[in-house]
Amino acid sequence: MADLAALSVVALPLWFVVSVWAGIDATRHSSHNAFLWGFSVFVGGVLGLALYLNLGRDEPGVGRRAAGQSASPNGVPSVRTETVTCPNCHSLEESGRDTCRFCGESL
Repeated sequence: MADLAALSVVALPLWFVVSVWAGIDATRHSSHNAFLWGFSVFVGGVLGLALYLNLGRDEPGVGRRAAGQSASPNGVPSVRTETVTCPNCHSLEESGRDTCRFCGESL
């Protein structure tokens, strides 16, 4: 019983730190709500962390100014890219793409 208590004293704060890291990282690298990602990691455990790392980090260069980005008055980079609609599945794609990333149809 004492081993379980000692493990929870170490593991729970460590997992809380990992959850807070996921929330902070999501503010820089995700287009979704950062609080919800942190909460999902905390509640979901290793599965929540795996989901965040594989699905949540959908904007790899948001924290850095990438090509085609300009800073808005509040200092947050804004992306201005032209989009086209796929004639097959009607998804929005960047105008520079040759094929749709969802259905493979030529744009």
